[in-house]
Amino acid sequence: MPSFLFWNLNNKPLGKEVASLCHEYSVDVLVLAECEITEVELQRELNHGQAATYLAPPNYSSRLKFLTKLPHGSMAPLLDDGGLSIQKITPPLGDAFLLVAAHLRSKLHMTESDQMFSATRLRQAIVDAEKEVSHCRTVVIGDLNMNPFENAMVSAEGMHGVLDRRIAARGTRTVEGKERMFFYNPMWGRMGDSSDGPPGTYFKDMSNYVNHYWNTFDQVLIRPDLLGCYEDENLVVISEVGGQSLLSSDRINRNFSDHLPIYLNLRTEV
Repeated sequence: MPSFLFWNLNNKPLGKEVASLCHEYSVDVLVLAECEITEVELQRELNHGQAATYLAPPNYSSRLKFLTKLPHGSMAPLLDDGGLSIQKITPPLGDAFLLVAAHLRSKLHMTESDQMFSATRLRQAIVDAEKEVSHCRTVVIGDLNMNPFENAMVSAEGMHGVLDRRIAARGTRTVEGKERMFFYNPMWGRMGDSSDGPPGTYFKDMSNYVNHYWNTFDQVLIRPDLLGCYEDENLVVISEVGGQSLLSSDRINRNFSDHLPIYLNLRTEV
């Protein structure tokens, strides 16, 4: 507790599917991107026949939607910057932490250099928010439109996400005299056929010379100060909802979204 679900809906009317996942996984905080469903409609679906009540917390973002069943006042917005929203979350048990929800611009509209600058802005926004609240208990979730191995994701000037939690646990490293804090990026382990689930979160078949087919654009990153709250089995790339597969043969079933949802449970009361 608390638990999170993120899904880029690709502007599809998937309210029933979203509600089904929230009930199945007992989601505390729901984050949606490319969602044309209103908060009122979402609340109707989520709360129908349920004891717990999902409400829309204060939210300045026009590109991200939030619903939560955490107690009133548990979520407080600190920043909205386009596809970036930073929320301070105070759970019923355990320490407060920062939730950074992001929907960064698509590769269709940004070059690799553009994405590097975007990641640098995101990193600085997170650092500024951490200074404001005087702690670094931060988790990032969202559609970053980059794979974990791309320069913007691993660079010390970008998200600085590493695949080894033992390295992340070092906290920081110094590059040209500047100390940079790590993120642990468990999504490295959610790529390819050996992963515990689908090979990625987004599929695209192109005729380009370089084609990854499966991409892991939807990601979770965790600051070292929250590593004690994270267990690998509590991160899931979801491939089924209400008994229906979100996959079709070797790709994503676009009758639903073109992205797969991701679920995370953090044990912040540890």
